[in-house]
Amino acid sequence: MVNTIQSVPVPKESIYKEYITKIDFKDAYRATLADNTISIETIYLNAFVHSPKWIDSFLILRNKIVGVFGLKVNTEKIQLSKEDLKVDSRVGIFRIYAVTNNEIIAGEDDKHLNFRVSVLKQNCEVTISTLVQYNNLFGKIYMTVIMPFHKLIVRSMLKSAVKNKRI
Repeated sequence: MVNTIQSVPVPKESIYKEYITKIDFKDAYRATLADNTISIETIYLNAFVHSPKWIDSFLILRNKIVGVFGLKVNTEKIQLSKEDLKVDSRVGIFRIYAVTNNEIIAGEDDKHLNFRVSVLKQNCEVTISTLVQYNNLFGKIYMTVIMPFHKLIVRSMLKSAVKNKRI
């Protein structure tokens, strides 16, 4: 089954507004689940923990570069189970802000930018939304530089998210 990933508006049903005050950048991508019985926790872990190896390599390079500029970095490989996804727990540099039956909100606040990621399951579709608030000029420059990579990474993570259960 070929799964088309579509660029879509951030879903109105998302609860992201409760977790970020100002939005300077946003995007969202949607795909169809291979298995509609998969839990939101498994979808999240498939996207963020079991992502393709090239993403891991890219993030290692990113961490080396942006660490010099004071952005938060994570150097540990994430090994989690569904039980670890609780409000205020951490997945790498991501703090979990909300876990509901159909959505997980994660993100981080940094001196340069604040971001939230929403993983939302609706019927047999999953939408990953990214919402960013710039705190200074460097935050805006950072987003401009990583934008082409961001789009590739989110699309790849979404492909991982909608595959059959792995956990």
